[in-house]
Amino acid sequence: MDFFKRYSIVIGGLALILVIVVLVSVPSDVLSQQATFIGTELEHSTERETRVLTKMNLGDAEHMKAFPKQFGNWLGLDYAPSAAAETLGADVILLRTYLNTARYQPIHLAVVQADEPSSFHPPPICYRAGGWEIEEEGVEEVLVSDVTWAGSPEPISIAAKRLVASKGSDAEVEEREVVLYYYVKGSLFEDTVTMVQVSASAPVDGPYDEALEAVRGFVGETIPYLFEPDEDKGEMLAVYLAGSWGGIALMAILLLIPVGIMIYPRTRR
Repeated sequence: MDFFKRYSIVIGGLALILVIVVLVSVPSDVLSQQATFIGTELEHSTERETRVLTKMNLGDAEHMKAFPKQFGNWLGLDYAPSAAAETLGADVILLRTYLNTARYQPIHLAVVQADEPSSFHPPPICYRAGGWEIEEEGVEEVLVSDVTWAGSPEPISIAAKRLVASKGSDAEVEEREVVLYYYVKGSLFEDTVTMVQVSASAPVDGPYDEALEAVRGFVGETIPYLFEPDEDKGEMLAVYLAGSWGGIALMAILLLIPVGIMIYPRTRR
């Protein structure tokens, strides 16, 4: 009891700070699996971000295997990571090739994750390491095909990074790929970063519009399976609780407890 009385001010003060931090926090930032699309750079935010909630555990390979192998006109087949994990510098969560039953255009889906941004190899680095030449980089707007996904009559778009790479010998291009990818940040208290990458072969010369359209359409169709809109308006927990008498009473109790810890020992003889 002497210990408690001696340090009651410190214990109560720390408890009060904790209660205040919880009350001024945004519930989705603390409790949900919040994610943010980053269309350009890995290590910093951009103006084009879409705030969403994850529907799947992007860091669990077994859970990600439940991602649909068949949806729309797409049919998927898994393949082993092999050397991909070492090249990407991350944990390969899912590697899958999809075929479109309406037209022959294989699409390759890769979901990889790293504990922190510094251990992640962005696609341009990976392609260059594999002997590819980067022809073009940019940002692509991808429409989410399911208009009901965001509860809006109009399709919404997300920003993804576009990459066009080619490979060959003796100045002759033998392979060409179009890639769209985006990064997904973890929750507020995590440094974990996930990358979703979608790629397809393109003609070795001439325009690559058809391949890009196939990749862009595929990305737009996969979004509703991986994420759901974050409808949280960003209100603090205190604002939410203040909307009812029960919430106000709960806040009062939470604030009075640490105050009581500080005062009670000094009221005893």
